[in-house]
Amino acid sequence: MMPTSKAGISTKRQDAGFTLLELVIIITILGITALMVFPKLSAFNINKGKGATRHLVRLIQHLAEESAATKQVFRLHYDLEENNYSVKVLQGREFIPFSDSLASGGKLPKGLSFEDIITPRHGKVLEGDAFTEFFPLGVEKTVIHLKDGERSWSLMINGLTGRVKVFDEYVDQYERTPL
Repeated sequence: MMPTSKAGISTKRQDAGFTLLELVIIITILGITALMVFPKLSAFNINKGKGATRHLVRLIQHLAEESAATKQVFRLHYDLEENNYSVKVLQGREFIPFSDSLASGGKLPKGLSFEDIITPRHGKVLEGDAFTEFFPLGVEKTVIHLKDGERSWSLMINGLTGRVKVFDEYVDQYERTPL
């Protein structure tokens, strides 16, 4: 007769836990999953330039669309010393901070910085402040260069459409087809 507990359930040693084979299979599955997920997670920290670039591209395209839709003039202000950017809107004769959840400014991640900003109005700005203006009928042509150590990114804003071309290298505006 088989030993049973008070509740009548079998208390065989076989039902008490995992076998060695089951543990090896579980550890193997966890290891394979970690190998697939870990490089993607570490890429977020290593490649902060792509994330910041994507955010700036979305912000620029949003401001171009917002300006065309509302007939307002916006300014994307870059602070090359503090590596941050903010959005302002023209009210009367002056630009005031613009508060919109979709068009908020920000600070570049640590280690990433503005290398320079190139506009027809200001030329190449290497330090201090620069800006891009957004009008209902177009956007000021701008080239934004970001750097993170040896890596560089170039964002070229099309003056007519507000579309942004992104290059994973430093591209001078004169090396490519005009904006």
